[in-house]
Amino acid sequence: MIDEIKNLPLGKEEGRDGCPSRPRLRSESPLGQVAAATATWCAALCGSLGVLKNSCGRLGQPSLPSPWRSFAVFIFAAVTAIGQAGENKSTLHFKNGDWLRGALAGYDPAVGVTWRHADATAPLQFNTGQLTGITLDGTAVGQLAAGNLCEVQLVNGDHFRGNLAGATAEHFLFDTWHAGRMQLLRSAVRKIAPLPKGLKTIFQGPESDDGWTHGKINNEAIGESGNWRYHNGGFHAKAAASIARDLGLPDSSHISFDLEWSGAMHLAFALYTDTLQPISLSTKENEPDFSGFYSIQVNSYSVNLLPVKKHTPLTYLGQATVPSFRKKTKSRLEFFANKAQRLIAVAIDGKVIRKWFDAKGFTGEGTGIRIVHQGRGAVRVSNLRVEEWDGRFKGPPTHPIGAKDDLVKLINNDRM
Repeated sequence: MIDEIKNLPLGKEEGRDGCPSRPRLRSESPLGQVAAATATWCAALCGSLGVLKNSCGRLGQPSLPSPWRSFAVFIFAAVTAIGQAGENKSTLHFKNGDWLRGALAGYDPAVGVTWRHADATAPLQFNTGQLTGITLDGTAVGQLAAGNLCEVQLVNGDHFRGNLAGATAEHFLFDTWHAGRMQLLRSAVRKIAPLPKGLKTIFQGPESDDGWTHGKINNEAIGESGNWRYHNGGFHAKAAASIARDLGLPDSSHISFDLEWSGAMHLAFALYTDTLQPISLSTKENEPDFSGFYSIQVNSYSVNLLPVKKHTPLTYLGQATVPSFRKKTKSRLEFFANKAQRLIAVAIDGKVIRKWFDAKGFTGEGTGIRIVHQGRGAVRVSNLRVEEWDGRFKGPPTHPIGAKDDLVKLINNDRM
């Protein structure tokens, strides 16, 4: 196998489910993705969530009457992008996995989505019952002025970042770059976590593949090498592919991204690497010189951590089983690393699933990352954020939803 992945000793080889004709990129339209609303934003076109009904609106204006996950946020955030997104730069996603490029012309609850395409003589109309989402393109992620920056989590698991601007008996107020000042019902907010001040955001995107290095994979067992392809704010691949970039990872880092897949999944993420080309583990001693790195191997049922160095036997540090992967097609992954603590950790959908401490010292000697797809199924990586990390884990909220009293957790873990 190529680069970080070889025959895993910690579990059975995953089934070969085949590779579909194209990735089926369903969207649940999390509010966390609204942060890329006019750049890489994907809005769910069906379903509803009653608890968020009438929960969001600009101050001084009536609250939007539709449920958030139906079309309220879609109209709210997408209208300004309709005129900005160029012809054929947006994408319409269908339930059967098909997708159509074009431009959003409008939406009406009675007739559905009106779509404009360069090859169509008239606008096209689509019933929302056959759609999973719309991805808009054409506008870069905006900046938010310094303030009380918080990570906000809603009761349905959606999340976004904004400055806490105030609170009333019924609402919380947040200033966001994507929607201005927002007003949310207190009953819709699960958690507000202040973000540490002074921590640098190193990378947020991608907005293209500029600055990334596409690597060549040479392995007959995997098949013909392909490329990660950039589209609408993310990289996706079906054939075996490698892409890498020197991001200047700090000694303590937090890497987070959305991962979508269809069929089997077998990926490897090299952290703190100094080479932008994939490494064949079975012949690593014959590879051009490279410094040590960590390989986080993610497949359909587990996550493994493998330190990789030349002239050093390969020994896994341990495995974390993830049964939920077989029931999903999308997750939010987070990698945490701290050189001083010799620590690597992985969180999935907000929950830390495993922490590894390397007794032999921190292996990673570079400052880059590399993402290798082994050519099984179709995958997409998007909403990638790389930040400095203060060494603290947030953890999922533990206070019961609907509790009479609120809970405040202090930095020393005291509770009030």
